[in-house]
Amino acid sequence: MPTTTIAYRTTVGLLWTLVLWHSWECRGLFVDGSAFLVQIARREWFFDFYGPRLYAMVLGQLPAIIALFLGVTDLHLLAKLLSLGLLALPTAFYHIALTRVRHDPVLLAAVMAVIGVVFMTTSFFIVGEYNTAFAVVIAVTVRLMTAERLTVTDGAFLFAAGVLSFRTYEVMIYCGPLVALMIAWCIRRAPERPRFATTLHILATLLFLGGTVVAADSLIYPFSQDHLSKTAATVLNAWQNVQFDLTLLAALVIVIWAIVRPADLSTPKPYLFAAFFLVLLVFSPLLMLTDTLVRPHAKSQYVARSMAGLVVATIAVLIWIYKSPLADRIAAFRELRRPEAARRLMGFGLLMVLAVVPTDAFLTLEWRNYLQTVRTIVREQSGVIAYENTPLAKPPLDLLVEPWILPSQSLVLRSKRGDGIIAPPNNFDSWQPFPPAKPYPLGPFIWRD
Repeated sequence: MPTTTIAYRTTVGLLWTLVLWHSWECRGLFVDGSAFLVQIARREWFFDFYGPRLYAMVLGQLPAIIALFLGVTDLHLLAKLLSLGLLALPTAFYHIALTRVRHDPVLLAAVMAVIGVVFMTTSFFIVGEYNTAFAVVIAVTVRLMTAERLTVTDGAFLFAAGVLSFRTYEVMIYCGPLVALMIAWCIRRAPERPRFATTLHILATLLFLGGTVVAADSLIYPFSQDHLSKTAATVLNAWQNVQFDLTLLAALVIVIWAIVRPADLSTPKPYLFAAFFLVLLVFSPLLMLTDTLVRPHAKSQYVARSMAGLVVATIAVLIWIYKSPLADRIAAFRELRRPEAARRLMGFGLLMVLAVVPTDAFLTLEWRNYLQTVRTIVREQSGVIAYENTPLAKPPLDLLVEPWILPSQSLVLRSKRGDGIIAPPNNFDSWQPFPPAKPYPLGPFIWRD
């Protein structure tokens, strides 16, 4: 079994290595990210179009905006910096959470489980603010549950997290009250309540509750008429995310086993059964050799975000129970206080994180090939390019195509003003940012290799 130090350092090192690689490969341009970069270059300012998600949106764009102010006009570099900002924001909160629990194998396993089940399986669509919302909830949860007393440092962190969560994502409609309850619980059970520290904790509680109100308002008055219906439809499609499915099944095996036979948590048995799903995950990229659609897909990561939010909230509640007096009445939690059981759980948590790496690498390399293909197409032709006449219309590249974003991706990847723009498919009649024949003028902004 690995030590807590090895598990902590391996996870942190892996997370930041992936941030740098994914930024280099411009994964932030996936789907909406290309439209974001076009608007940033066009406006020479933040693309802040949706108030309920404003704060995470702006923070993720900050590195690109700073470079823009410094005179950078290379869209390739700006794409890397936009990717870096979008990826680094949630990763920083997960790093904070891991650092806080690095000496507690059970809590370390819980945080690694969120990273393995949720973050690494739903973050290809990194422009989605839900990635930051999930990370904030876990970071705040472990901060609260490992605090022995109310301190100004913890209060300041909670306040800052509350400000960010005030306008981050709709998930705060249920995560906001959950976090507020945890803060109130910690205040109530604190042996002492220093005035300033307590005030910061109370303000953080109000901010998370305020985030709940903003989230509720965004659902009552959605951004577009079909926003809620499309979101509801994606909930039922969560099964399409093979990475999420297999890691979640592995986690559920351990959870169910812990409920039925908690004493086995000190033995290899439950982890050997759960590892079956992780082995399938490791080899799942081989499914690309078949004709089946059941294989890792970048686009399927987005549809699992709603289910992923429920997983995050559930793990937050389990962490809360584990650190409360109620844990003494639950056999599984009593068993996990034994060093052998705790180490095995932590080792499996690390294994879950590592098992996602092959599919992540596969999808990242597939994305690199997709971007290179789009770049080649727009530079070899001029004017409007018919999608049906390009390699993008054929497998496997067609699996990465989102019709409405094709003109924006083309515009970002052009090396000069006369390069081509790929039009959506002929049967596409939905909204798009601009007509392919009349792309936005981006002035000096071009993609430089």
